[in-house]
Amino acid sequence: MKPRILILAGGVASRMKKAAEVQDIDQHLLDQADTVNKGMIGLGYAGRPFIDYLLYNAYKAGMEEVLLLLHPQDDVTQPYYERMMAEGNAWGLQIRFARQHIAPDRAKPAGTADAVYQALQQHPDWHQGRLIVCNSDNLYSIEAMRQLWEGAHANALIGYDRDALDFPEERIRAFALIKKNKDGFLEEITEKPSDDEVAEAVRTWGRVEVSMNIFVMEAAAMLPYFATTPFHPVRNEKELPTTVNRFVKEHPLSFFVVPRAEKVPDLTSKQDIRLVQDYLFHHYQDFSA
Repeated sequence: MKPRILILAGGVASRMKKAAEVQDIDQHLLDQADTVNKGMIGLGYAGRPFIDYLLYNAYKAGMEEVLLLLHPQDDVTQPYYERMMAEGNAWGLQIRFARQHIAPDRAKPAGTADAVYQALQQHPDWHQGRLIVCNSDNLYSIEAMRQLWEGAHANALIGYDRDALDFPEERIRAFALIKKNKDGFLEEITEKPSDDEVAEAVRTWGRVEVSMNIFVMEAAAMLPYFATTPFHPVRNEKELPTTVNRFVKEHPLSFFVVPRAEKVPDLTSKQDIRLVQDYLFHHYQDFSA
Protein backbone atom coordinates (compact mmCIF):
# COMPACT_ATOMS: atom_id res chain seq x y z
CA MET A 1 0.00 0.00 0.00
CA LYS A 2 1.43 3.34 -1.03
CA PRO A 3 1.68 6.09 1.60
CA ARG A 4 -1.50 8.13 1.32
CA ILE A 5 -3.14 11.16 2.87
CA LEU A 6 -6.71 12.44 2.94
CA ILE A 7 -6.94 16.23 3.20
CA LEU A 8 -10.25 17.71 4.31
CA ALA A 9 -11.03 20.88 2.35
CA GLY A 10 -14.80 20.79 2.11
CA GLY A 11 -15.88 23.23 4.81
CA VAL A 12 -17.60 26.54 4.20
CA ALA A 13 -14.96 28.55 6.13
CA SER A 14 -17.52 30.76 7.82
CA ARG A 15 -14.93 32.36 10.11
CA MET A 16 -12.71 33.23 7.14
CA LYS A 17 -15.61 34.86 5.31
CA LYS A 18 -16.69 37.05 8.23
CA ALA A 19 -16.17 40.76 7.74
CA ALA A 20 -13.06 41.87 9.59
CA GLU A 21 -10.86 44.91 10.03
CA VAL A 22 -7.45 43.87 8.77
CA GLN A 23 -4.38 45.87 7.82
CA ASP A 24 -1.39 45.34 5.52
CA ILE A 25 -3.10 42.62 3.47
CA ASP A 26 -3.47 42.89 -0.29
CA GLN A 27 -7.06 43.43 -1.36
CA HIS A 28 -6.92 40.57 -3.86
CA LEU A 29 -6.15 38.17 -1.00
CA LEU A 30 -9.11 39.50 0.97
CA ASP A 31 -11.27 39.02 -2.11
CA GLN A 32 -10.04 35.44 -2.43
CA ALA A 33 -10.77 34.84 1.25
CA ASP A 34 -14.41 35.71 0.55
CA THR A 35 -14.79 33.60 -2.56
CA VAL A 36 -12.60 30.47 -2.63
CA ASN A 37 -11.70 27.54 -0.39
CA LYS A 38 -9.40 29.15 2.16
CA GLY A 39 -6.67 26.64 1.36
CA MET A 40 -6.62 28.10 -2.16
CA ILE A 41 -5.89 31.66 -1.04
CA GLY A 42 -2.75 32.63 -2.95
CA LEU A 43 -0.66 33.85 -0.06
CA GLY A 44 2.49 31.94 -0.91
CA TYR A 45 5.42 32.45 -3.26
CA ALA A 46 4.24 33.93 -6.59
CA GLY A 47 0.66 33.62 -5.42
CA ARG A 48 0.76 29.90 -4.72
CA PRO A 49 -2.12 28.65 -2.59
CA PHE A 50 -1.73 27.46 0.99
CA ILE A 51 -2.57 23.85 0.11
CA ASP A 52 0.50 23.73 -2.17
CA TYR A 53 2.67 23.93 0.92
CA LEU A 54 0.74 21.20 2.71
CA LEU A 55 1.10 18.95 -0.34
CA TYR A 56 4.80 19.75 -0.55
CA ASN A 57 5.26 18.73 3.08
CA ALA A 58 3.27 15.55 2.43
CA TYR A 59 5.56 14.74 -0.50
CA LYS A 60 8.67 15.37 1.60
CA ALA A 61 7.22 13.09 4.30
CA GLY A 62 6.96 10.25 1.79
CA MET A 63 3.33 10.45 0.74
CA GLU A 64 2.57 9.25 -2.79
CA GLU A 65 -1.23 9.38 -3.04
CA VAL A 66 -3.49 12.27 -2.03
CA LEU A 67 -7.26 12.43 -1.76
CA LEU A 68 -8.64 15.97 -1.59
CA LEU A 69 -12.15 16.18 -0.12
CA LEU A 70 -13.82 19.31 -1.52
CA HIS A 71 -17.05 21.26 -1.16
CA PRO A 72 -19.52 20.32 -3.93
CA GLN A 73 -19.53 23.89 -5.26
CA ASP A 74 -15.74 24.30 -5.30
CA ASP A 75 -14.87 24.86 -8.95
CA VAL A 76 -11.32 26.10 -8.35
CA THR A 77 -9.33 23.47 -6.46
CA GLN A 78 -9.76 20.40 -8.65
CA PRO A 79 -8.96 22.13 -11.97
CA TYR A 80 -5.90 23.74 -10.39
CA TYR A 81 -4.42 20.43 -9.20
CA GLU A 82 -5.42 18.55 -12.33
CA ARG A 83 -3.44 21.14 -14.26
CA MET A 84 -0.48 20.83 -11.88
CA MET A 85 -0.40 17.06 -12.38
CA ALA A 86 -0.74 17.38 -16.15
CA GLU A 87 2.19 19.81 -16.22
CA GLY A 88 4.32 17.59 -13.98
CA ASN A 89 4.39 20.14 -11.18
CA ALA A 90 2.73 18.13 -8.38
CA TRP A 91 5.93 16.53 -7.02
CA GLY A 92 4.90 13.18 -8.46
CA LEU A 93 1.87 13.00 -6.18
CA GLN A 94 -1.19 11.18 -7.51
CA ILE A 95 -4.01 13.52 -6.47
CA ARG A 96 -7.61 12.34 -6.52
CA PHE A 97 -10.77 14.16 -5.55
CA ALA A 98 -14.00 13.60 -3.65
CA ARG A 99 -16.93 15.86 -2.81
CA GLN A 100 -18.72 16.29 0.51
CA HIS A 101 -22.30 16.34 -0.72
CA ILE A 102 -24.81 18.22 1.41
CA ALA A 103 -28.14 16.71 2.41
CA PRO A 104 -31.25 18.56 1.17
CA ASP A 105 -32.24 19.47 4.72
CA ARG A 106 -28.87 21.10 5.49
CA ALA A 107 -27.32 24.40 4.44
CA LYS A 108 -23.70 23.36 4.95
CA PRO A 109 -21.56 20.20 5.10
CA ALA A 110 -22.18 17.78 7.96
CA GLY A 111 -18.75 17.90 9.62
CA THR A 112 -15.32 16.30 9.48
CA ALA A 113 -16.41 12.73 10.26
CA ASP A 114 -18.96 12.92 7.46
CA ALA A 115 -16.22 14.32 5.22
CA VAL A 116 -13.96 11.33 5.82
CA TYR A 117 -16.84 8.89 5.33
CA GLN A 118 -17.94 10.45 2.05
CA ALA A 119 -14.38 10.59 0.73
CA LEU A 120 -13.79 6.91 1.46
CA GLN A 121 -17.17 5.88 0.08
CA GLN A 122 -16.34 7.59 -3.20
CA HIS A 123 -13.01 5.73 -3.43
CA PRO A 124 -13.50 2.07 -2.40
CA ASP A 125 -9.85 1.29 -3.09
CA TRP A 126 -9.06 3.42 -0.04
CA HIS A 127 -11.10 1.14 2.25
CA GLN A 128 -8.05 -0.99 3.04
CA GLY A 129 -4.73 0.02 4.55
CA ARG A 130 -3.62 3.03 6.51
CA LEU A 131 -4.01 6.69 5.67
CA ILE A 132 -3.21 10.03 7.24
CA VAL A 133 -6.22 12.31 7.74
CA CYS A 134 -5.79 16.04 8.31
CA ASN A 135 -7.28 19.49 7.82
CA SER A 136 -6.43 21.71 4.86
CA ASP A 137 -6.06 24.93 6.87
CA ASN A 138 -3.12 23.86 9.04
CA LEU A 139 0.44 23.49 7.74
CA TYR A 140 1.53 20.30 9.47
CA SER A 141 5.26 19.70 9.43
CA ILE A 142 7.10 17.10 7.39
CA GLU A 143 8.31 15.52 10.61
CA ALA A 144 4.81 15.25 12.07
CA MET A 145 3.51 13.41 9.01
CA ARG A 146 6.58 11.20 8.88
CA GLN A 147 6.28 10.28 12.55
CA LEU A 148 2.68 9.22 12.06
CA TRP A 149 3.28 7.17 8.94
CA GLU A 150 6.54 5.54 9.96
CA GLY A 151 5.56 4.95 13.59
CA ALA A 152 5.00 1.52 15.08
CA HIS A 153 1.28 2.08 15.70
CA ALA A 154 -1.44 1.47 13.12
CA ASN A 155 -3.54 4.27 14.60
CA ALA A 156 -2.07 7.43 16.10
CA LEU A 157 -2.46 11.17 16.43
CA ILE A 158 -0.14 14.06 17.16
CA GLY A 159 -0.40 15.52 20.65
CA TYR A 160 0.81 19.11 20.34
CA ASP A 161 2.34 20.91 23.29
CA ARG A 162 -0.15 23.72 23.80
CA ASP A 163 2.50 26.23 24.85
CA ALA A 164 4.62 25.65 21.74
CA LEU A 165 1.84 26.47 19.27
CA ASP A 166 2.30 30.22 19.76
CA PHE A 167 -1.40 31.06 19.46
CA PRO A 168 -3.40 33.65 21.40
CA GLU A 169 -4.98 32.42 24.61
CA GLU A 170 -8.53 32.52 23.25
CA ARG A 171 -7.59 30.28 20.34
CA ILE A 172 -5.64 27.89 22.54
CA ARG A 173 -8.71 27.38 24.69
CA ALA A 174 -10.66 26.26 21.62
CA PHE A 175 -8.38 23.28 21.04
CA ALA A 176 -9.40 19.90 22.39
CA LEU A 177 -7.38 18.40 25.24
CA ILE A 178 -5.78 15.01 24.72
CA LYS A 179 -6.12 12.62 27.65
CA LYS A 180 -3.82 9.61 27.54
CA ASN A 181 -2.75 6.80 29.84
CA LYS A 182 0.66 6.33 31.39
CA ASP A 183 1.88 4.45 28.32
CA GLY A 184 0.87 7.22 25.93
CA PHE A 185 -2.31 5.72 24.49
CA LEU A 186 -5.31 7.94 23.89
CA GLU A 187 -8.15 7.76 26.38
CA GLU A 188 -10.22 10.69 25.13
CA ILE A 189 -10.14 13.86 23.08
CA THR A 190 -11.90 16.38 25.33
CA GLU A 191 -13.50 19.53 23.97
CA LYS A 192 -13.44 22.64 26.14
CA PRO A 193 -11.60 21.02 29.05
CA SER A 194 -12.13 22.30 32.56
CA ASP A 195 -9.36 24.01 34.49
CA ASP A 196 -9.09 20.90 36.66
CA GLU A 197 -8.57 18.68 33.62
CA VAL A 198 -5.86 20.98 32.32
CA ALA A 199 -4.17 21.05 35.73
CA GLU A 200 -4.25 17.25 35.87
CA ALA A 201 -2.50 17.04 32.50
CA VAL A 202 0.24 19.36 33.73
CA ARG A 203 0.70 17.33 36.92
CA THR A 204 0.86 14.05 35.02
CA TRP A 205 2.85 14.96 31.92
CA GLY A 206 4.38 18.34 32.67
CA ARG A 207 2.56 19.89 29.73
CA VAL A 208 -0.85 20.16 28.07
CA GLU A 209 -1.28 18.30 24.79
CA VAL A 210 -3.99 19.30 22.33
CA SER A 211 -5.29 17.88 19.07
CA MET A 212 -5.05 19.71 15.77
CA ASN A 213 -6.89 17.02 13.83
CA ILE A 214 -4.06 15.05 12.25
CA PHE A 215 -4.29 11.28 12.55
CA VAL A 216 -3.09 8.08 10.95
CA MET A 217 -5.58 5.23 10.97
CA GLU A 218 -6.58 1.88 9.53
CA ALA A 219 -9.38 2.62 7.10
CA ALA A 220 -11.17 -0.73 7.34
CA ALA A 221 -11.34 -0.62 11.14
CA MET A 222 -12.52 2.98 11.29
CA LEU A 223 -15.00 3.03 8.42
CA PRO A 224 -17.95 1.53 10.38
CA TYR A 225 -17.43 4.15 13.07
CA PHE A 226 -17.46 6.99 10.56
CA ALA A 227 -20.68 5.57 9.13
CA THR A 228 -22.41 5.71 12.52
CA THR A 229 -20.97 8.88 14.07
CA PRO A 230 -23.82 10.88 15.66
CA PHE A 231 -24.41 14.59 15.18
CA HIS A 232 -23.01 16.85 17.89
CA PRO A 233 -25.98 18.01 19.99
CA VAL A 234 -25.00 21.70 19.78
CA ARG A 235 -23.04 22.16 16.54
CA ASN A 236 -25.17 19.67 14.58
CA GLU A 237 -22.14 18.19 12.83
CA LYS A 238 -20.53 14.76 12.75
CA GLU A 239 -17.04 15.38 14.10
CA LEU A 240 -13.84 13.41 13.64
CA PRO A 241 -12.84 13.49 17.34
CA THR A 242 -16.22 11.94 18.20
CA THR A 243 -15.49 9.06 15.84
CA VAL A 244 -12.06 8.49 17.35
CA ASN A 245 -13.43 8.66 20.91
CA ARG A 246 -16.07 6.05 20.10
CA PHE A 247 -13.46 3.76 18.58
CA VAL A 248 -11.10 4.14 21.54
CA LYS A 249 -13.90 3.45 24.01
CA GLU A 250 -14.57 0.11 22.35
CA HIS A 251 -10.91 -0.60 21.53
CA PRO A 252 -8.65 0.64 24.36
CA LEU A 253 -4.96 1.09 23.58
CA SER A 254 -5.76 1.50 19.89
CA PHE A 255 -4.58 5.10 19.24
CA PHE A 256 -1.10 6.16 20.29
CA VAL A 257 -0.38 9.83 21.04
CA VAL A 258 2.80 11.06 19.35
CA PRO A 259 4.08 14.10 21.28
CA ARG A 260 5.38 17.12 19.39
CA ALA A 261 6.27 20.68 20.37
CA GLU A 262 6.23 23.07 17.40
CA LYS A 263 4.37 25.91 15.78
CA VAL A 264 1.61 24.91 13.35
CA PRO A 265 0.52 27.70 10.98
CA ASP A 266 -3.27 27.97 11.06
CA LEU A 267 -5.43 29.70 8.45
CA THR A 268 -8.77 30.22 10.16
CA SER A 269 -9.64 33.89 9.70
CA LYS A 270 -8.54 36.92 7.71
CA GLN A 271 -6.36 37.99 10.62
CA ASP A 272 -4.24 34.87 9.99
CA ILE A 273 -3.36 35.75 6.40
CA ARG A 274 -0.45 38.05 7.18
CA LEU A 275 0.91 35.72 9.87
CA VAL A 276 0.86 32.76 7.50
CA GLN A 277 2.41 34.82 4.71
CA ASP A 278 5.29 35.79 6.96
CA TYR A 279 5.79 32.18 8.06
CA LEU A 280 5.92 30.92 4.48
CA PHE A 281 8.31 33.69 3.47
CA HIS A 282 10.77 32.81 6.23
CA HIS A 283 10.51 29.01 6.08
CA TYR A 284 9.98 28.27 2.37
CA GLN A 285 12.25 30.74 0.62
CA ASP A 286 13.42 28.11 -1.87
CA PHE A 287 9.95 26.67 -2.42
CA SER A 288 9.35 25.40 -5.94
CA ALA A 289 7.63 22.52 -7.67
